[in-house]
Amino acid sequence: MADGLFPDLRPHHVGISVRDMDEAVGFWSEVFGFELDFKAELKGIGTTVAFLKRDGFRIELFQKAGAVPAHADRMKPNTDLLTHGTKHIAFSVEDVQAAAETLHARGVRIVGIMRGKGVPMQAEDDPRLDGVKQPAMALFFLDASDTLVEIIRRGDFQD
Repeated sequence: MADGLFPDLRPHHVGISVRDMDEAVGFWSEVFGFELDFKAELKGIGTTVAFLKRDGFRIELFQKAGAVPAHADRMKPNTDLLTHGTKHIAFSVEDVQAAAETLHARGVRIVGIMRGKGVPMQAEDDPRLDGVKQPAMALFFLDASDTLVEIIRRGDFQD
């Protein structure tokens, strides 16, 4: 594999604009076990920033008065592709079906589930298995500020 211009390159963090800092910190802490590293005010731009961390990875949250919500197309995995730019953050787990059921039970808004390779994401009212559905292999949900987050089955996408 080529080293590109920066052979020592490593992932560090992803930044997310949020509508309510306390709600966002609570969501990422409760759902994914991230811990608050620090919180600060960027007075020059009227913004609150917080860094959360887990296992060497960080999420940077920004709350700015007057920020506008994402357009509705940005909240669905298939229509989000209509807008250029960053799409989502993804995490892998061993059992996506169990993750889907846990998130659903907690009231998290699941907006797409993939149940087979090459099968498009589909919205489902209830992700639980019903004897017909295949177990989920990937899913998208919305965080507390309507940012798309993906969960994929470990090993399916070479992590």
